[in-house]
Amino acid sequence: MHAPAPASPARFGAYLYTQFCSAFNDNVHFFAIALYLTYTVSATKEEAGRWQAIAGGAFVLPFILFSPLAGTLADRHDKRKVLIWAKWMEVIPMAVSFVSTFLPKPAFGLILGIFLMETRSAFFSPPKYGILPEIVAPDRLVRANGILQMLTMVAIVSGEAIAGTLLHRQGMQVTIGVCLSLAVVGSLLSAWIPAGSPGDATRKLQLNPVAKIWGTIGQMKADRTLLITALTLSCFWLVSAIFRSNVPLFGKLGLKVNEEHASRLMAFVSVGIGIGAALASVIKQAEKSMGIVLPGVAGLSLMSIAVGLFGHEYWPSGIMLAALGLFGGLYLVPQTTIFQARSPANRRGEYLAVQNFLNYTFMLFSALIFDLLTNQLHLSPKEIFIAVGGGLALLGVAQGLAQRELLLGPIRSLFVREAA
Repeated sequence: MHAPAPASPARFGAYLYTQFCSAFNDNVHFFAIALYLTYTVSATKEEAGRWQAIAGGAFVLPFILFSPLAGTLADRHDKRKVLIWAKWMEVIPMAVSFVSTFLPKPAFGLILGIFLMETRSAFFSPPKYGILPEIVAPDRLVRANGILQMLTMVAIVSGEAIAGTLLHRQGMQVTIGVCLSLAVVGSLLSAWIPAGSPGDATRKLQLNPVAKIWGTIGQMKADRTLLITALTLSCFWLVSAIFRSNVPLFGKLGLKVNEEHASRLMAFVSVGIGIGAALASVIKQAEKSMGIVLPGVAGLSLMSIAVGLFGHEYWPSGIMLAALGLFGGLYLVPQTTIFQARSPANRRGEYLAVQNFLNYTFMLFSALIFDLLTNQLHLSPKEIFIAVGGGLALLGVAQGLAQRELLLGPIRSLFVREAA
C-alpha cells in the first residue's frame, strides 16, 4: 500500500477542525447530560452514582459492539469517505436528545442519545487515527499526534466548560439545541478532509464483535511492545472514565459548587492533558517518546491522591486536577504514537479498532467499578480519587516490570542524541 503525498496545511487543518468540532460537540452533549443527571435528576449520592454508571455504560457499549465492523470499514474504504459519512451521522443522536428534552421525564431519552452518539463515534474513531500516518510524513507523526491530542483537549476543555455554563444559565433544551446546530456545521467542514490511501475492497466486513478481536490480539503477540501498549492504554482510559464520572460528584458533594463550576473542574483536567500532549510532541521519534511514560503514570498517581487528600477548596483543587491531566498527556501521547507506528500499515484500521474495543471494554468495567465504589463501598468522591491513585501506582509498577527498557527511558530521552 502506497500512501499519498502528505496533505497540504489547509486540508490537514480541515482534518483537525473536523475532529475539533466532533470532540467539542461530543463533550458538550455528554457532560451536560451527566451534570443534569447529577444535579437535577438525582436526590442522593448513591442515585447520582448510579446514573453516572448508566451514562458511562451507554457511552462505552457502542465501541464494544461496533469496533470490529468500524475497523474493517476503515480498511475497506477510503478513510476520508468513512469520516465524512460518520460525521453526518452525528445529526441523528443530537436530534434524539433534543426531542427528549421536551418530554416530562427526559433521562432515558438522553441516555439513548448518548448511546447513539457514541455509536457514531465508534465508526469515526478508527479512520480518524488511521488516516494520520497516511497524510503526514513519518518523521512528523509524533508531532502530528501531539497537535491532534492538544487540539482535542482544547475541544474537550471548551466543551466541558460550555456544557456547564449553558446548562446552568440557559437550561437543557438550549444546550442540546446548540449541539444539534454544531453537528451540522462540523459535518460541512468534513468535505475538505484530505484523502488517505485507497482501501482494500477485498477485506471482509466483521460483524461479530468478539471473534475477530481475539484473532487480531493473537497476531499482536508477535510484537510484545504493541500488545503491552494496547493494554496499558486501555487501563488509562478505564481510569479516565472513573475520573469523568467522579468529577461531577466531587464538585457537588466535595466542593459544594454548582453545575457551571463543576464543569470547569473537568476542564482543568483537559487543559492539563493538552499541555502534556504538547510537551510530549516535542520528542520527534516514537521510540524515544516512550521514555516519559513512567514519569507520566507516577505523576498521575501522586496527583490523584493529592486531590483526595487536599482537595478542600475550588482553585487549589483545579490546579491539582490540571497537574493530573498534564501527567496524563505525557502518559497518553507516546503510547498512542507507538501503537500507530508499529501497527501494520495495511491493517491499521483493524488494529485501531481492536484498541478501541479494549479501551471501551475497560471503560465499561469502569462503570461497574464506579457503581461498586459509590453504592456498595459508599466511598466519597475524595476517597475515590485516593483509591484510583493507588491503582495507578500499581499500574506503573507492573508496566515498569513488563517493559524494563522504560526504566532508563527518561534519561535517554532527555540526554542522548543521535550521532551526526
